[in-house]
Amino acid sequence: MKDKQNNKDLIERHNRHDLVTREECEQILEKILKEQGIAGGELKEYEIVPELSTIGYLGEYFHLHLRYQKAEENELSHIRLFVKTKPYQNPDMSDFIERSGMLTKEATLYQKLLNELKKLTPNIWCAQCYLVKPDLFVMQNILDLGYKPMKDSSVFLNKPQICSILKGLASMHACSVGYERKNQIKIGDQLKDVLYEVTVNPKVVWYTAGIKAVLAVALKHPNYQSEPLQEFIKSRLPSILDTVYDMVNPSTKYNNVFCHRDVWGGNVFFAKDEPYSKGAAFVDFQLCRYSPAAIDVLMTLYMNIKPSDRKEIEKECHEIYYQQFKEELSRMSLNAEDFMTFQEFENSLKDLALFGALYNCIAATILRVPGDYLRDMKLNRPDDFHRYTNVDRTDEVLELVKIDVNFRHYMLECIDDMMELVLRDYFYKE
Repeated sequence: MKDKQNNKDLIERHNRHDLVTREECEQILEKILKEQGIAGGELKEYEIVPELSTIGYLGEYFHLHLRYQKAEENELSHIRLFVKTKPYQNPDMSDFIERSGMLTKEATLYQKLLNELKKLTPNIWCAQCYLVKPDLFVMQNILDLGYKPMKDSSVFLNKPQICSILKGLASMHACSVGYERKNQIKIGDQLKDVLYEVTVNPKVVWYTAGIKAVLAVALKHPNYQSEPLQEFIKSRLPSILDTVYDMVNPSTKYNNVFCHRDVWGGNVFFAKDEPYSKGAAFVDFQLCRYSPAAIDVLMTLYMNIKPSDRKEIEKECHEIYYQQFKEELSRMSLNAEDFMTFQEFENSLKDLALFGALYNCIAATILRVPGDYLRDMKLNRPDDFHRYTNVDRTDEVLELVKIDVNFRHYMLECIDDMMELVLRDYFYKE
């Protein structure tokens, strides 16, 4: 009953015309009709309604419906667009988003970069944006472009789905290379003030709270109960994990591309007609960075499949990504090997693997918790939700590990995945 009341309150609060003005809707319609080669159309009405099927952690979602009349036609036509705003329903989370600048960052990227990048390929990997304001933006509804989300974003992906994601990433990365060559500019320089780190930062409590919880689980892990390993986890592991801070920054060793940096099931859409032969499309660009392509590939492979499954398919996945990257650049009359050879790509994946393993451990404390644990918390106990996501979640994670067998097994497997890399490079070499 509480969920229904919260949804009712959300509808009553936002089902009004105060997020966008009529003039802005007319400007949006003009852009859309121009894209479609339609001479003109008159906006008759517009309506904003909440998107209730999706619970966004970093924003609130709405549909904008435009009903208009084309010249010399009597019947009304209809367009549905997607609107993303700050999470006004939760003041603490809204304040966090405001201070972090996440929404402003994403809106600026749509305005200054994404619309330009997507022109360089016929493949769809993101939506077109039509309006940017300080606290919201309006874009194409990815569902209406022939794409569909995961039915359950919490489930692990299969190999065809992973390959579709990697193809989409390769298209996006190649577009950033083509954009730089075309404009003789580095995206990292052009948008230096925008492509800052939002999550993997010692000043970001979401991340440090995750680190604290991961270290706590590692200390409880049955495989690391010997005295030397307990001491290693307590005294050495925190500083080793700190090396990840540099991994996510623009590299001086490898060439950099525009990276999504938040590739998990909830941000990925697959083509309806050819779900896995086509590249996937992506939403939520608030965490983007300018870094080696390996960062996105590692995140995809670590966060979306179980460690044991990843190890069986990762070599082939690397090859599929690179082949798509080559084909996209070839379409732009560019040679992929002039930018990144396959061997360089493989080397970067090895050098930066700890990022993927650690980030997956941290993300699991958000994305892999049981059932509707966080959804219920956000809807019914917003203060607790803010504390869990942005203050401290260690006690709750340890309790979930204790009482939920599936969460426990996955967290322990993720810790093993991370510790395998760390022990190989730091413990056994000593």
